[in-house]
Amino acid sequence: MNTPKISMQFTEQPAKVEPALRLFATLSLDLFCIWGNDGYLQPLNSAWETVLGWSESELRSQPGLEWIHTDDMDATRRAVQQCTQAAIIEYESRFRHKDGSYRWLSWRLLRNEIGVLHAVAKDVTAVKQSETLLQERVALLGESERRFRAVFNQTFQLSSLLTLEGQVLEDNQTAMEFCQLERSQVIGRPFWELPCWTISPETQNRLKKAIAQAAAGNTVRYETDVLTPANTVITIDFSLKPLRDETGEIELLLAEGRDLTERKLVEQKLQHAVDELREWKNRYDAAGQINGLLLYEWNQETGELIWGPNSEQVLGYSQSELNGGITQWWDFIHPEDRENTQQELDRIEVTKEPLHLKYRLQRKDGTFITVEDKGQPYPNRDGFLTRMVGFMVDISEYQSALCDRTQAEAALQQALVELETRVYQRTQELQQANEQLRAEIAEHQQTEAALRNSEEQFRRVFDEAPIGMTLAGLNDRYMRVNRAFHTMLGYTQSEVMALTFRDITHPDELALEIPYMERVISGEIDSFQLEKRYIKKNREILWVNLTLIPLRGQAGEVLYTLAMIEDITERKRALEALCHSEARYRAIIEDQTELICRFKPNGTLTFVNDAYCRYFNKQRSELIGHGFMLVIPEEDQEIVSQSISFLSVEQPIVTYEHRIILPDGEIRWQQWTDRAMFNEVDHIIELQAVGRDITPLKQAEAEIRKALERERELSELRSSFVSLVSHEFRTPLTTILSSSELLERYNHRFSEEKKQTHHQRIQIAVTRMTQLLDDVLTIGKAEAGKLQFNPAPMDLVAFCQEIIESMQIGASQEHRFNFTICGDCTDAQMDEHLLRHVLTNLLSNAVKYSPQGGEVKFDLMCDRESMVFRIQDSGIGIPPEDLDHLFNSFQRARNVGSIQGTGLGLAIVKKCVDLHGGQITVESEMAVGTTFTVTLPLHQADL
Repeated sequence: MNTPKISMQFTEQPAKVEPALRLFATLSLDLFCIWGNDGYLQPLNSAWETVLGWSESELRSQPGLEWIHTDDMDATRRAVQQCTQAAIIEYESRFRHKDGSYRWLSWRLLRNEIGVLHAVAKDVTAVKQSETLLQERVALLGESERRFRAVFNQTFQLSSLLTLEGQVLEDNQTAMEFCQLERSQVIGRPFWELPCWTISPETQNRLKKAIAQAAAGNTVRYETDVLTPANTVITIDFSLKPLRDETGEIELLLAEGRDLTERKLVEQKLQHAVDELREWKNRYDAAGQINGLLLYEWNQETGELIWGPNSEQVLGYSQSELNGGITQWWDFIHPEDRENTQQELDRIEVTKEPLHLKYRLQRKDGTFITVEDKGQPYPNRDGFLTRMVGFMVDISEYQSALCDRTQAEAALQQALVELETRVYQRTQELQQANEQLRAEIAEHQQTEAALRNSEEQFRRVFDEAPIGMTLAGLNDRYMRVNRAFHTMLGYTQSEVMALTFRDITHPDELALEIPYMERVISGEIDSFQLEKRYIKKNREILWVNLTLIPLRGQAGEVLYTLAMIEDITERKRALEALCHSEARYRAIIEDQTELICRFKPNGTLTFVNDAYCRYFNKQRSELIGHGFMLVIPEEDQEIVSQSISFLSVEQPIVTYEHRIILPDGEIRWQQWTDRAMFNEVDHIIELQAVGRDITPLKQAEAEIRKALERERELSELRSSFVSLVSHEFRTPLTTILSSSELLERYNHRFSEEKKQTHHQRIQIAVTRMTQLLDDVLTIGKAEAGKLQFNPAPMDLVAFCQEIIESMQIGASQEHRFNFTICGDCTDAQMDEHLLRHVLTNLLSNAVKYSPQGGEVKFDLMCDRESMVFRIQDSGIGIPPEDLDHLFNSFQRARNVGSIQGTGLGLAIVKKCVDLHGGQITVESEMAVGTTFTVTLPLHQADL
């Protein structure tokens, strides 16, 4: 290995290891070793080969640092350098395994009296891996639980999870609100015993049979009546579905219910409407018998037009002959009146106002009558006209008389104007005749040349045009077709020339195109344009956009027809797909339980689905055209505005959460996902949003966070306890082992004073272990609420003096105690055992955390009702950031360094003070000192 060498100082150790120590090391599961001054590992126990796979000879063949991960070199060097006789050093590093991987080892280092460096390590690789795996599983479990709760609780239908025997395992929020029961009143009960199913024994028995069928693997669905908490009866659409696990076995049953009460009411209203419709029909038939009055009803969605019984009297047609719908009515209208009629229809389509129009209709005998038409339009819920009901009155005689008079006056005025105009024109014509004759000769020559040039250009444009072009005679035969036309049909040019337009036109289109051809030939129109279908050579349908214009002779007669044909098959398919997509989109949108809307960049709503209306309990007309920001609290409106401002062409989607205020004042949480739609210059023109109510999710997240926090605190407590026991017990045990070994091995070489020192170290270690066990038991009792409080009369002054004397014996000569008394403290009633914990821990901390020595002030103050202990040191102080957690178990300040402690003392003090009904406060300044003040009631009987 090319591991960098690190300079480390090791002290020479005895060359010989006692047999008893080697036997103890062999039995241990931990890794024991001694470091040589040359950096090599000396005696190793068998645990090294068990944990790392290397034999002892292999491990001792090269310096110990060669086996350590390079990232852990600095930590190892610092640990060795910091290791002294007085302090045990703990750290973790990775050691190379024989298979090439690394194992995590937790090290403890200590030098003995003669400077020998002893090391003990424990394999903690599994613990490290378990911690990582536990964190991942907790995260996955939380996410899985969150998703299930979000889906289960946000559905609008009543949902319950049942066992195969019918016991309730879980109810969603909708079901709990419907039953108005607490969760504890539902979970574990048989489903049929819930109050809503107790409407009758028959209902309960049918439910039991349905549960048995579902448990056998069948899906059951039926309508049934249930009781509401208000003791009213509603009808629900009820279903039971078996839920299977990954092996296909039925594990649970899913019960769902949907309220059908509203649908039943709609059915009743519909029947009432049908009855009213029959009544109006009777009135309608009676009105249809009035002479000269023709009733009608027009369905704009289907184009169907229903005529009244007077149709034969007014139009000459029987009702059976008037079956052509709105198209037939349009053909009856005089051509000159169609434009004005269409304008009036377009107007009422927008305004929804009643129709009032006069126009001419052609009777069956070919004559025209003038009718006055009045109709009432009826729009649907979306504002689109779907039908119109009205009547026509024949006003021909009145209109004819009025028209004759008007025409006579107009004709007289026109004759006078034309006479004056013709006289002037004739004079001018005679003067220009000679000049025009000469000009016409020159122009004729130029026209012949231009005509030849124009004909050549026409031929080139005709043949090379990207769209189909045809030139046909009045006999429907093609005289010329270009390449684009016969190619799109799949014919050769000669094959097309042998056909007529009727041969390749879809039969259904002939009835539409031929009337236009007749009007062009008659001069009624100059051209026409329509979409039609051709039949290709392979019998496929070709959709085209046909534009036809006539080519006329000098006398205005039609000689040929020129047609321009554009292939729009792909466009038609795309349009058809778009229509299907739009229909599916609208059906999906309206059936969604999520809230769906569209709005302008300024927040004005342009569309909302039914779920959105139900959520806010408003009609669609109350929402569209209004801004949605008004229902969002002011402090959350900035979230929405900023989220929308982040949208761009590169990032057109954004998701955010905010609160809303419902009409009843309830505040709920929503999650929205917005998609921006841009115009050709990348400006947002509209946004589409999908939202859902996440209030239960937010509540569940809060509960999960609390549970995780409690679990984290418990885990930290367990970890701290294990670390404490491992650390604090091992240290005195090591001290005892080390001192006893030294006494055993070097007893003949040590002086009596040295021997006494080692005996004192052993006694101190034993005392420390005893104190640690006492602290752990005390804090354990306190946490479990089993710490006894037994107040009794006592002399506080004598008690405090006794504790100070015992503390002074154990303290160094550099520490001095200054005990002052204020007031009468001889008559008190307290728990002496708990009070000893308080004073002993506070005074020992004052000595321990004043390593340089100094004065420890102990003030005792009493009045008639309470007493105050104030203990002040001049030690290292406590960092401000540690003060809030100072009284927590296993909590130590970050500046304690190598000063030994368990982190339990102040926690025990706080528990004892609380049992006395007192208070404890702390004031501290870094490098100046710390003051603890304890206030307790003087007479506990008054508590």
